[in-house]
Amino acid sequence: MKHAMGDLETWGTAPGSALRSIGVVIFDPGSTVQGATFYRNIDFASQEAIGLVKDPRTEAWWAEQTIEAQLALSEQQVPIQQALTDLARWWVAESAEYLWGHGANFDPVLLDVAYQKAFPGVANPTPWKFWNIRCSRTVLSLARRKPDRSIGTHHNALDDAKAQARAVSAAFRYGRFTPE
Repeated sequence: MKHAMGDLETWGTAPGSALRSIGVVIFDPGSTVQGATFYRNIDFASQEAIGLVKDPRTEAWWAEQTIEAQLALSEQQVPIQQALTDLARWWVAESAEYLWGHGANFDPVLLDVAYQKAFPGVANPTPWKFWNIRCSRTVLSLARRKPDRSIGTHHNALDDAKAQARAVSAAFRYGRFTPE
């Protein structure tokens, strides 16, 4: 399987926002099969040191989310450089090729900026090619579907990535799309 659905929990919605967690699942858009997963919580101090920021409105929004979602983010936090290095190694080990985000202009873009800031001077630090970015919102809109977030914890990056992957797979089966 070459497709990976990614989801971020963040401290803001603009490029340059700090990341709270990264969740990714390998999946086959043409079936219900999901494979290997990746999950990391990220400490804020390491991100602040490289210029990633918190948006006070997003910080206030997080205070209103479920306690389960908030608590999950505080466990086993790692520095941003470690999280991104771990993700790149996992990506290569899984032979992933396509990065899906729930909005091509959100998750992939925030990850790209984080890689650039974490590894300045490294040309193309992300492990995926920019032309292999895919948007789950577009596919789901065409198929008139939404992710079912009743499984797991909403706003847990890995649980949300799995829900989005299930929805894309259902949309592919429903719409008879053919994945690359």
